[in-house]
Amino acid sequence: MNKIKKQKNTVSKKKVQEPIGTRIAKAVFEEKKISERIFGYISYDISFVKATYAGKTQRPAKITSLEKGIVGILLVDETASFEKIGLILGLDVVNDKAEQSILRTAIETLRGFNAIEGDDSCMALTDASRTYADKGERPDTYTKSFDIYVDKNHLTWLNIKNCIGDNLSKINEINTPCENLNLSLEEIRQFAEFQAQDVHFPQNRYLLESAIWSEGHEARYKVYVCFVQSIASSEDVRAFVYDENSNALNPIMSEQINSNPDLLAELLENCIKFECEIDEETIVLEGDAIETAKSEISEDIKEAEKQLVLEEENVQNPPLSDTKADSPLSANTEKERLHKKALYDSLSFELELQKIFNEDDPDEIWLISPWIRKGAFMHDRGPLIENFLKDENKRVFIAYSEPASNNDGKPMMDEEVEPGIKLLDEQYPNFFHVQLPEFHLKNVIEVKGDQKVLFSGSFNVLSFSVSEEQKHIRREEMTLAHHTVAKNKYADFQLEFAEIYASRIQKEIESLEVTSLANYKNERLDYFLNIDNPEVHKLFSPIEDLLEEKTLGCLKEELHKKLTKIGQELVAASNMGGLNMKDKKRYKSSLESISKDLASNSIDDPSIIELFDSSLKLLDVVPEKKIFPDKVSTKTARQSLAPRKPQNSTMENLYTESASISEVKTMVSEAMDGRQHGIRITIDSVTKAKKMCSPTNLGLENTDKLFKVLAGTNVLASAIKLGIEKKMRLADVHNSLRRIIKKCEDFYSLSIIYNGDQKRIIFDVEGFQFQYEKFEVNEELMMFINSHNNRVSRWNGSRTFLFSVEIIDIATKYIIE
Repeated sequence: MNKIKKQKNTVSKKKVQEPIGTRIAKAVFEEKKISERIFGYISYDISFVKATYAGKTQRPAKITSLEKGIVGILLVDETASFEKIGLILGLDVVNDKAEQSILRTAIETLRGFNAIEGDDSCMALTDASRTYADKGERPDTYTKSFDIYVDKNHLTWLNIKNCIGDNLSKINEINTPCENLNLSLEEIRQFAEFQAQDVHFPQNRYLLESAIWSEGHEARYKVYVCFVQSIASSEDVRAFVYDENSNALNPIMSEQINSNPDLLAELLENCIKFECEIDEETIVLEGDAIETAKSEISEDIKEAEKQLVLEEENVQNPPLSDTKADSPLSANTEKERLHKKALYDSLSFELELQKIFNEDDPDEIWLISPWIRKGAFMHDRGPLIENFLKDENKRVFIAYSEPASNNDGKPMMDEEVEPGIKLLDEQYPNFFHVQLPEFHLKNVIEVKGDQKVLFSGSFNVLSFSVSEEQKHIRREEMTLAHHTVAKNKYADFQLEFAEIYASRIQKEIESLEVTSLANYKNERLDYFLNIDNPEVHKLFSPIEDLLEEKTLGCLKEELHKKLTKIGQELVAASNMGGLNMKDKKRYKSSLESISKDLASNSIDDPSIIELFDSSLKLLDVVPEKKIFPDKVSTKTARQSLAPRKPQNSTMENLYTESASISEVKTMVSEAMDGRQHGIRITIDSVTKAKKMCSPTNLGLENTDKLFKVLAGTNVLASAIKLGIEKKMRLADVHNSLRRIIKKCEDFYSLSIIYNGDQKRIIFDVEGFQFQYEKFEVNEELMMFINSHNNRVSRWNGSRTFLFSVEIIDIATKYIIE
């Protein structure tokens, strides 16, 4: 089957909206340590009451220079009389009524702010005023309505409003009012110090004196809490909070959760439950199962964990290096290589998958997973796969497991996923999907050029301290396999896919209508035929032969129709007085074209050859219809009366010289003349060989035609093996040889030697031997061989296949007797 190399046709890819898990993983990945694994994440609705109060606050206010002087005196002397203060300030409050009035006004103002107490004989600062005195300020009281956000279940979380920050408009608030929270003034002050600093903030001397409940509303704000665990120490667990509204981590909220052990434990326990629900392979272990699971942890995971811890240490304490800079060439080569981590948790691997699809630019992606779930596929995998497949030079392979024996036969692919898989299969010939026998671990292979990267799933056991107890979780993590393992695994999966697709494609070809064969094209068949693996070739060679056979059958049917029509038209033309010169040339050209088709495709169907010969004879005897039948020159008349020269039915020149087999052997020996091999096979010699195997010679009426067919097949077998002949297959050569076997009784000088173990057959014509490889013999052919009087029973050591061009040149020049 011809394989036409497709031109590269790339399509600009549409940017796919990243799923929330990937966005969380990206944000956390940038902040977490190398030696920390991401365990999982949950959505968390921060539930709180938006409480509104009418507050009365004492705050600082500026005072005049005279008031500052009075306060300063009382700060130093503790107490002083009206006259003493005036004297210190340089005012004559006894004799000068104006100066007395100025001082009196200032003191009354301070007394009105509750900054001074006592009468003219003894005045002192109040306790409240001492807070402001050294700043040159006085207390001022004002009223204001303010809001605080209170989580009734976590009253120590005082800064919820600050954590939400600029996204207060995204809060989901319930309009129905709620009951009074009955918080004490001190509790209200604690919340207000973080959330309403304009009514209470002691550092700036804003002091809330009273707060009266106005109203309250239940509210929620959604965030995602992601947990990471240290590989070196399982006790070291911390949370990262991701805010979808700002598309970033919220460090203030993260710090708040990490500083609250009860809230951290509560959320971690919820995360463990959620991970077990969404991932069938993530389970909580109990009793003896814990130690059993620990004993089954693979060495790959243990080694990968050590490698990540060591990598973390190297980052913190980078070794001194005097390595020289790489050359630009090596740097570019290194850039093309795929660099991967040793170990991936589930979320980090989702991030790696995004990178594989969107950044690595691989040729093939293989996703081998026991199950295909709608959540992951419909929202995450599906869009990535479809976008990737738009480049027809890239391929995606998906495999899932048959129902697990311990799963009550539950389908491993969700019902909602199936339509999407079918549409991908119908619309993208570069998409492959199969269901494999039961398996339990994931494998992902990335192929780019000669690089094959394998991520293999292995079960690990993670330990967490939750609610004063230790919980052990078994879950799958992905490890980076050695490149030799990746190469072997890739070949194994290719073979498994090939076995399934061989059956599918064969059924498809068998069901094809004859009319569909001419335009039949199957990119998946082409892919498997181009795999350099004998096992895969063994699967698809019969399919290729089947397609060739059906295509040949289609061609035979078409040629039969053409020849039948030509024959009918020629008979009609004979009855109508003949054909003019132009029409005779047209029919001759049509028959020459049919002759080429018969020869190039080694068609020896008796009915077609009979029709062909009949058409040639009819064309030969059809009278020539002339424009001026009475105006014939003497020369033309003589030519028309001259006896006709015999014509070969294939319209080839007749061979004029004769040679015996022994003479041919001598000629070939002279051509060999001690050489190791003969002339290289060319397109011209292949063309000669096809003519030698034409339907006329395949009639095998005599030794000459037998020798010519053997000489032709000798060239064609070598040309096919060397890849010089692309259209014909070895099966076509074998068809001609089978015809010789079936007519072997007609040739006393012919011996046939067959070696069943080596699948090798030798045809001996009076000591001149031709041998062919990979020849299958059925019972019928074996009966012909065994019943024939074979005078020769062994190979004589001749290497005619090395001198096929010399032999066919001799066969072309002579009639072999």
